[in-house]
Amino acid sequence: MANKDKKNNPQPAGLEVNHDTVLGTQYAQIVSVTVSDLDTTFEFVFVNPITKKGIAVSRVTMAQQAAEGFAKLILDATKQQKAKKENK
Repeated sequence: MANKDKKNNPQPAGLEVNHDTVLGTQYAQIVSVTVSDLDTTFEFVFVNPITKKGIAVSRVTMAQQAAEGFAKLILDATKQQKAKKENK
């Protein structure tokens, strides 16, 4: 689910995003990252543990700056979660 915290997830002025829109959710165990001079593509893959066959469940391409922000957001959220677990 999208992070609604505006400090950690800033949006350009005038941009309205409906964070509650869910088109569907797929579990993925593998992510491939492809970087070009202009953009970065993330491809999320689910591998069926019984058949060992994989299927791409999502592919997202972002401009370099957006991809770097996305990577930072993932790292920050992971660090925050680990800190919460350690403080319990």
